Order: sequence, then C-alpha cells, then structure tokens
Amino acid sequence: MALEIGSLIEDLQDRIRPLQARLFPRQVLLELRDDGLQGQVLADGSPGTVRFEAPLPPLTCRHGMPLEREPIGDLIGDLMVRDNLMEAFVMAALPPAASAWRVIEWPAGIAVPDDPIEAVRELDPDSLRLPFSLSEAVIDIRPIAGSKAMLAASSRQLVDAWIQVFNHAGARLERLAPAQSCEFLALCAHLEGVSSRDLVLLLTPGPSTTRLLMVRDGTPRFERSVAAAGHTLLEDVARSVAFYRRMDPEVRAVRLLLAAPMAEADALAARLGTKPEIIHSTPFDSLVIEGLAVAEEEP
Repeated sequence: MALEIGSLIEDLQDRIRPLQARLFPRQVLLELRDDGLQGQVLADGSPGTVRFEAPLPPLTCRHGMPLEREPIGDLIGDLMVRDNLMEAFVMAALPPAASAWRVIEWPAGIAVPDDPIEAVRELDPDSLRLPFSLSEAVIDIRPIAGSKAMLAASSRQLVDAWIQVFNHAGARLERLAPAQSCEFLALCAHLEGVSSRDLVLLLTPGPSTTRLLMVRDGTPRFERSVAAAGHTLLEDVARSVAFYRRMDPEVRAVRLLLAAPMAEADALAARLGTKPEIIHSTPFDSLVIEGLAVAEEEP
C-alpha cells in the first residue's frame, strides 16, 4: 500500500511539474567557455541559490566550437537533472572565441534602422572583415550612444553545433548570446561617470589566458588575449596600452577594471599609473551572467 501511494505521489508530481514551470518559470543563466561552464538559476527576476560550475576536458571545446557534443550535452543534462532544472528555460552565452565583434556606425543624418540586423546584412562584407561569410553569420546588435552599435556575430555552423549540444542535453534552450554582448551590457553600468578621455581596461582572468578589453567614451575599441599571469601578463598589457595610445593620442588616463581578483593587480596598476578596481557583479557570479540577466529583462 505504501509503495502504491508513493507511486501515486511521484506520478502526481510528474504531472504538476510542467504546470509549475509555466506558472513559476525559472531561467538558467549559463556561461560557456572552452575550458568549462558555470551557471546560476534566475527565479522571479532574481538569482537563486542554485549555482553550478564544471570543467571541460582539454579539446572538448576549442575556439568556441564544441568538438565533443554528446559529452558536453551529457554534462549539461546531468547538472540540470541534479538540480531539478529540466523544465527551466536556458539562456546561454557562447564562449568568447565563438564570436567576432565590431563597432558599426550608421551614416550621419540617417535614423537607426528599424531592422538593424537586416541593415547589417546589406553592408559591404569587406568593411566588417569577419572571419566567416556575412551571409552565413548569426548576428547580435547592441546599440551604443549616438548612431553606433556593437555587432557580435558567430558562424551558423558553430551556433548549430551548440544547439545540437543542448538538444542532446534535453534542455529548453531559449537564447544563445555572444559573450561579448553580455559582458558589455553588464559593463555599461560601471562606465557611468567615466571621462570620455579615459581608457578603460577590463581584464578577465582565465586558467590559460586573460582577456583584455579596452573601452573609451562608452565604446569598445580593442580586445585581445594576453598571458594568464606573471611578468608576461604585465608586459602584454603594457604593450597593448602603449599601442592604443599611439593610435588615440586623446587618451588622458587609464582605468583598470578586474572581473576577478588577480595576484598581479597592484604591480599592473603601478605599471600603468592607476589603481585596480574589482568589478563586483554580485549577486551574479560573472559579468557575462549578469549581462544575460540584463538581456532577459529587455522588452
């Protein structure tokens, strides 16, 4: 009798779970990287207590492309099942290497197009210098002040590969977004009050490399991967700043923002003549995940 009642309860819970998912939707914000993934649950617009992080074996994902799709899908599916998230909607940020970004500016005197993505497809592909065909690109556009916009694009082949990963995981994928767009959305809040002549550096440390993004006057200007740590990191960043200053002599000062603590922070700040500032994206675990949440709130 007890077993029968237990079975009835389990069956009832299985029936109720989809209804609960519709009435009280939860979102999983997932940041994908070549070396791993991390995620947070968003419930009622706020980050919940459920978090997960898992590494990926070497060569499982390379340059943003999932090479071992079924194992990655199995990992994501296992994490979703473990935390009872199979009915949740997933918003995922692609690995940074999966997308190329450019800043575009609409012609003077012309209003921002009603369909900016279609307008981008009519641009001269050679002017964008994307590493793949524009006609085969999946495009994301984020407006910047004035008539500028940040374009981030990935190849259709790569996006389709990640869709296959999530299909194998049995996840309810709702959005795939470029990491650069998400990061910039979250970063904008930290750029308020910054002088237009200040060069803002954002360093995001990783296990094998550190990502360096330069922003001036609210516009992303330059991005590259530098050494993960040590003297080489200091030299790479210093050379990058010197290179940019030669191209843009109007730069007055440098601001150093860190997405996470770094052992070289003080030495790097002294080298650049500034102070390190750690960006706190609390209650989110990273700027990319925060940007996914911001994008989810957009109309």
